Amino acid sequence: MTTPTTPRDRALSVLREQTIELPSWAFGNSGTRFKVFGTPGTPRDPFEKVSDAAQVHRYTGIAPRVSLHIPWDLVEDYGKLAAHAADLGVTIGMVNA
Repeated sequence: MTTPTTPRDRALSVLREQTIELPSWAFGNSGTRFKVFGTPGTPRDPFEKVSDAAQVHRYTGIAPRVSLHIPWDLVEDYGKLAAHAADLGVTIGMVNA
């Protein structure tokens, strides 16, 4: 690969390497402090949230990590959740309280 020479080429080169980490809460029901609005197909647990995040990564190629949020993403076995993520081609990233 040749070294980018123009500022535009250098910027595009850097952007090609950029990735994002998807927050697990982005895949759950949303709402306000007064009401949560449920929708069909919404993930019911952290395993389904990771599966949805992996689908986003398959489509985009730029979202290889999922950040968990505690207490909403509590599971009995985080090793099992991490293995599930790995099987789907993503990893567990940050854990937010």
